[in-house]
Amino acid sequence: MTEDTETLDVLLIEDNPGDAKLIEHHLRGDSAQALAEEVELTHVESLESGLAALEEATYSLLFLDLGLPESSGIETLERVDDAVDATPIVVLTGLDDTETALAAIQQGAQDYLPKGEVDSQTLWRSLRYALERHRQELQLRRRTEQLEFFSGILRHDVKNGIDVIQRNASVLESELSDEHANRAGTIVDWSDNIAELTAKVQQMIQGITQGDKRELESVDISGVIADQVDTVEGMDKDVTIDTSVPFGLTVRADEMLDEVVHNLLTNAVEHNDADEPRVTVDVSVDDGIVELDVRDNGPGLPDTERTYLSGRDIQADESNHSGFGLHFVRTMVTSYGGTIAVSDNEPRGTAITIELTEA
Repeated sequence: MTEDTETLDVLLIEDNPGDAKLIEHHLRGDSAQALAEEVELTHVESLESGLAALEEATYSLLFLDLGLPESSGIETLERVDDAVDATPIVVLTGLDDTETALAAIQQGAQDYLPKGEVDSQTLWRSLRYALERHRQELQLRRRTEQLEFFSGILRHDVKNGIDVIQRNASVLESELSDEHANRAGTIVDWSDNIAELTAKVQQMIQGITQGDKRELESVDISGVIADQVDTVEGMDKDVTIDTSVPFGLTVRADEMLDEVVHNLLTNAVEHNDADEPRVTVDVSVDDGIVELDVRDNGPGLPDTERTYLSGRDIQADESNHSGFGLHFVRTMVTSYGGTIAVSDNEPRGTAITIELTEA
């Protein structure tokens, strides 16, 4: 064994001696030599022996037969999965059962191999893919934990600090006069802005880390749009916002849908240089999908900002108000299980279309 050779410690839980010898033969065959890898195989014939082995040692990968004497099917995988955390699992079965295969993957297995289809190449391909997918999952888990840690800092330390600044600045603003009072008022205004931004970032982190586990509720999108149209029209007395929204329509979202709609409308208004700025908001529903279409007659969305809606992650050194707002919109819509698209509005302007699930 050379210094560059990697040793893989593999545990095989298989009660059939013939199948076990075949697996061992494939693992020690030409494919292993071609990959410059050595295999240390530990074979046990029962689930209890396998669980004991997992308690005593750490393995690179586990091959698990789903048809053991004391347990069978997905129950076997569930019992093993409860006992291990950092070991990728490839299940082996005598049945070519698509439904069981899907259930195994959903339970946490990295791959599913019918024994009748296993050869040296197939086994090694499954092993390498399982190891790589597991490595990526661990990286994603660590990043998620880091994001949740930063979310906690925003929720407690940063929020508490901003509250202290706001309270003290408000007191100074009321007690001072002239220029000093104006400066205290500036502190209050910026504290409000930072508090709002912090809340948005925290919601984005939750949308990223929770994914499908995010708790959604029924939100009246009709009321949200009506409220935000009133707010945004007050920002610019020259803008006209036309709406066509069914009354009482609800979607699967959360309380941050207000901010999503607010960002879409403010983005359409703030950069609109038309002589008569106009924004149209159309909402329709078809087969359980609610489509929100926001169009303006402005100069059009710059390419750098279109990328925030199309999927590219925003970079810290290129962040700006509208860019962050659109990135926030995409993150939240994605966390709702929705989609977002951007296109040109003819003859001038931008059209942003969001699809959400009707509640």
